[in-house]
Amino acid sequence: MKNKFLIPVLAMIFATGLSFATAEKNKQAVDYIHNGSTWMAIPEINCGTPGARECQVRLQDGTVYSVYDLNNFGSLKKTASKVPFQL
Repeated sequence: MKNKFLIPVLAMIFATGLSFATAEKNKQAVDYIHNGSTWMAIPEINCGTPGARECQVRLQDGTVYSVYDLNNFGSLKKTASKVPFQL
C-alpha cells in the first residue's frame, strides 16, 4: 500500500527538481552599445578579423557607436575593418 502512494510522490519530486535543472536553449547572443547615458543590447555583431581598431556599428539613424561584448567599458570588441557595420 505504501508503494502505491510513495512512487507517484517521488516521481513528482524528481520531475519538479529536473524542471529547474534544464538548460535554457533559447538564449540569444547579444552585444552592447553605450549611447552616452545607458547601455543598449543589440544583436550579436560579427566584427570580422580581429585587429587594432574599435568595432563600430552604424544605426539606421546614422549614429555610430562602439560595440562591446558585455555592458561594461572593459569589453570593447576589436576589428581590422575601417568602416562601421550596419545594424
